[in-house]
Amino acid sequence: MNQTLKRCLLALTLLWGASSGVASAQPLDEVTLEYQTDGIVATISMTAPVRYIRHFPATNGKTLEIFYERVQGATVDEKWVDNETRNSPPSSLIPAFTVTTRDQQTRPRLVIEFERNANYSVSPGKDQRSLLITIRPDRSTAEVALPFLPVVGALRPTPDDANLAGNNKQAYELMGQARTALSVKKNEDAVAVLNKLLMLPPNDYTEDAQEWVGVARERAGQFDKAKTEYDLYLNLYPQGAGVPRVVQRLAGLSGTSSKPGIVEVSEKKQAARWSTFGGISGRYYFGSSKVDSTTVFNGVSDTQSTSFTDQSMLITTEDVSARYMSDEFDGRVVFRGNNTMNFLADQSSQNRLHSLYGEIKGRKQDYLLRVGRQSSSGAGVLGRFDGLAGSYGDASDWRVNVTTGKLADYSDSTTPSFVGASVDSGDFTVYGINQAVDGLQDRRAIGGEWRYFKDKHSAFALVDYDILFKALNAAQVMGTVGMYDASFNFMLDHRKTPSLSIRSALYGATTSSISVLQQAMSTSALRQLALERTATTNMAQIGVTKPMSDKWQVGGDVRLTNTTATAASSVVGVPEAGVLDANPGRGTEKSVTGQLIGSGLYKAGDIWSFSATLNTSSNVKGNSFFVYNHTDMQYGQYVWGLDSSVQLYKQTDQFNAVTTRFSPMVRGTYRLKEQLTFDADLGFESTKSEGANVTTKITRFFGSAGLRWDF
Repeated sequence: MNQTLKRCLLALTLLWGASSGVASAQPLDEVTLEYQTDGIVATISMTAPVRYIRHFPATNGKTLEIFYERVQGATVDEKWVDNETRNSPPSSLIPAFTVTTRDQQTRPRLVIEFERNANYSVSPGKDQRSLLITIRPDRSTAEVALPFLPVVGALRPTPDDANLAGNNKQAYELMGQARTALSVKKNEDAVAVLNKLLMLPPNDYTEDAQEWVGVARERAGQFDKAKTEYDLYLNLYPQGAGVPRVVQRLAGLSGTSSKPGIVEVSEKKQAARWSTFGGISGRYYFGSSKVDSTTVFNGVSDTQSTSFTDQSMLITTEDVSARYMSDEFDGRVVFRGNNTMNFLADQSSQNRLHSLYGEIKGRKQDYLLRVGRQSSSGAGVLGRFDGLAGSYGDASDWRVNVTTGKLADYSDSTTPSFVGASVDSGDFTVYGINQAVDGLQDRRAIGGEWRYFKDKHSAFALVDYDILFKALNAAQVMGTVGMYDASFNFMLDHRKTPSLSIRSALYGATTSSISVLQQAMSTSALRQLALERTATTNMAQIGVTKPMSDKWQVGGDVRLTNTTATAASSVVGVPEAGVLDANPGRGTEKSVTGQLIGSGLYKAGDIWSFSATLNTSSNVKGNSFFVYNHTDMQYGQYVWGLDSSVQLYKQTDQFNAVTTRFSPMVRGTYRLKEQLTFDADLGFESTKSEGANVTTKITRFFGSAGLRWDF
């Protein structure tokens, strides 16, 4: 086999390893539900910063797709996987749903599949690491009667528990006093009496008191406090008998139509309860390729061909959460990991633990403590780590946060330790962090974050300054603006690439240990070498999304990116530092993308997406066209979710070599039972590269099949 063909095979192996969902990290952290006035807010937390671009359909449907972009991280970014799934926590108020990652290496999006049609709105989260879906609660067909006075049930004796009997007797008397006060419109007196009742240990009247203290505040004109009491009721008693009434009252306070309430009611509140949920999946990936390489030398052509299996592996993913809830606190234990079993001789198998932590947070006081392997929540922490994170304070006033541990980045052989602290005050966060590796200061930074959310407008900004390097590590501002019946998104980003760290001195070195270099170099020299091996990237982007009709939505994005060059670097007399060749700058790279999304074109609920992208830089000019469709197909009693796509790509480099790629793909998903889901995909890719003397044609068949059990 000649050297040209060997280089082609090596490049293909690296490319497929990055794009097949093998080597990488899980994008999804967790999905949580929170009861708010406007609806049930589902927070989809990611493991690294993301930027919301657009979603479709706009307000309702059974399938929702959220397009987003992964924001360049402060550390070396791992590849994110496709087909990762999270389930919504159980709730009787909204349809259950699943969240699945798709097309992480091309056009990243989340596919949300609701159990049935849902009404919703979508917005970016406040922490730059989440996406929010506000789901309107299900409603029945008839109005719920809203009683003017509470019904005070007869006092029930509890001879087996003397304490509970005493609490019940006292609560019964207080409920009677509250009812009397409400009947004569002494609403503030009723609030005072009900608050006394709620200070008692849990008893047979606690749930009713929580509902009626909201009613009393509403009648007293204390509308914001009434909303708070109603929200607390829904949090404490999501299956309580008063849920329909409380949801209806909240709808009235928020100015929406006072439609009927929730149908699913009945279960009495329990003082404490356990719940376990999650999923386990197994997925087999395969790929087979053929490479034809033709070389022309002195007018004579020589063609060599080879066929091989480039992928054969089984990936098992586990996601298990156990939750304990009481009136006092909310506790969780979370485990997420995967096992990759490679069946090819030249590829190794691996186990990866992405999350394993225990967490406890207060329900009446604002505190949180989390211990174990976890994803960063910002404030200067650069990635997944093993350690402790805690916070205490008031979310609406001041909160103090502390974090300490060791980074657990699979893409880096070193494990720096760090300690950091931050203070939140309203929309602002300030932080400081100190990080060390092999006994040497690796990073010492101060920074701040700012958040703004109001109506259809949002913004997020951050600044990170490294005191050791005396340089700005990162500065960023991004946000969304709603106006003229359209949504605009933007981002300005300036950062060091990679993030400022003394470990950057290891790029090009013959050792992977900072301590080895430290024996031959001073700390200041190490820091200077690291700085020489660090580039600067500046990026500006703006996008717009506008609905054209009930069925069509149009969007577009323009991006400018510039990464500076780095000079060749070495250290005289220190061979361990190695020689890192110069890396030329790429100039200003320009990208323009247009996207047209439609629904219900030939079948109710189908989704179509057409997008085209033009890229230009000093080295490469390229363009691509992408078509995607999602449709639910029913054959008798069987319903399959079908996804199909076609991508066309063409680029010309600075040597006038032309590369074209054609790649169709189809995926099918079928829910075998309520908790079992099967899905499979099959794709084909044809790539042709034509240079002055070498022409290479690659054809590849690939696919995967998996089974997921949700519980």
